[in-house]
Amino acid sequence: MMRQIRHPHVRRDLFGIVETTGGNIQAASRRLDEVDTLLEDIASNPLSGVRLSQPLGGWLVRHSGRGHRVTIVFKADPRREVPYIALVAFGGQDWMSEGAARRDFGG
Repeated sequence: MMRQIRHPHVRRDLFGIVETTGGNIQAASRRLDEVDTLLEDIASNPLSGVRLSQPLGGWLVRHSGRGHRVTIVFKADPRREVPYIALVAFGGQDWMSEGAARRDFGG
């Protein structure tokens, strides 16, 4: 898989997905598998996705998983051949507002 740069809060996003299952380990595992599959898809085609307008102009979003409830906001850097993963959301989360707050990767 292509190298990815993840915003520091992506780890928190993943823990949040686990928390939404209410302790159901099998459900959490399925959701995290859906996230992994979407990340692999993004890595294999990092320029594919819905282009976002402001405040996330230049970023892309892809939805996947059961009911298209997994959302990943990212930006590809074809020169460095690396996607920047800004956030992973699940369900009805306000990923637009949260994504706008994560435009800066701190380095």
